[in-house]
Amino acid sequence: MLTAYLDECDHDKKDFAVVAGFVGNSEQWEICDGEWRIGLGKRQHLHMNKLRLRNAKRYSSLLNRLGPIPHSSGLTAVFSAVKVADYEDLLDGTRMQKVMKGYLICILGIVNVLMQELRPDETFRLVLENQLEYANGVIQTHLGSLDTTPDGRKRWASVEFVHKDDTVLTEPADFLAYALMQQVRDPHSARAKLCSPILQNTRPAWGRDHRDERNKESLRTFVAQMAQKHPDLMCPKDLGVLG
Repeated sequence: MLTAYLDECDHDKKDFAVVAGFVGNSEQWEICDGEWRIGLGKRQHLHMNKLRLRNAKRYSSLLNRLGPIPHSSGLTAVFSAVKVADYEDLLDGTRMQKVMKGYLICILGIVNVLMQELRPDETFRLVLENQLEYANGVIQTHLGSLDTTPDGRKRWASVEFVHKDDTVLTEPADFLAYALMQQVRDPHSARAKLCSPILQNTRPAWGRDHRDERNKESLRTFVAQMAQKHPDLMCPKDLGVLG
C-alpha cells in the first residue's frame, strides 16, 4: 500500500484552493522522515504560514535544504488546484455551497489522479492534517469510493487525520502546497522564488489543475450533477437544514 501525506493552502478563501503532497511506499517515507529531521537543523517542525518570508536571507538556506528531500527520497509529488469562482455561481446561496468547498474539490481531484496513475492492483491511503470543518465530508467521500483492485480490495483503502505536530511527514506537503499557491498568485514574486526548491521535481508530478479550461468544464459538469443528485442541499442556507 502507498501513502499520500497531503496539506492545503487557503482552502477557506474565495479565490484559489490548493491541496498537495507526496505519495510513496513505507521505505521512501522512512528515508524522507530521517532526512527531513536532519534538514530541519535545530527546528522541530516546519510550518510555512509561521515563517516570516519577507526576510528571505533568514530562510533561504533552510528551504534550499528541505526542498529536494522528498524527491530524493523517491516520493512523487501530487496536487490539485481549483479556482472557486469557476463553479460557485452554480451553488451560490445554497447549502451545497458549503459542501463543495475548494478543499473537498481538491481532495477529489487527487483521489482521481491517484486512481489513474497507480496500477490497478495498487491501493493507497490518505493522511491529512486535522480539518474539523471538512473531515466528515472527506470520510463520506471515502466511504462512497467504490473502486476496487482485481482481487476485490478497496483502492482508496483509508483516510486518516493527524495533528500538524504529531509527524513531520505532512510538512513536505505544507511546503509544496504553499509553494504552488505562490505560483498561482504571482510566479515572479519573491515568495514564489524562495519556495521554488520544493518544485524542482526529479520525476513528473501527478496533478489535476481544475483551472485549466478542459478541466474547468468537467468540474462544472461534476458540480451540476452533484446539485441534481442532492436537491435537498440546494435549498437556501438560512433554512437550517444541516443545523
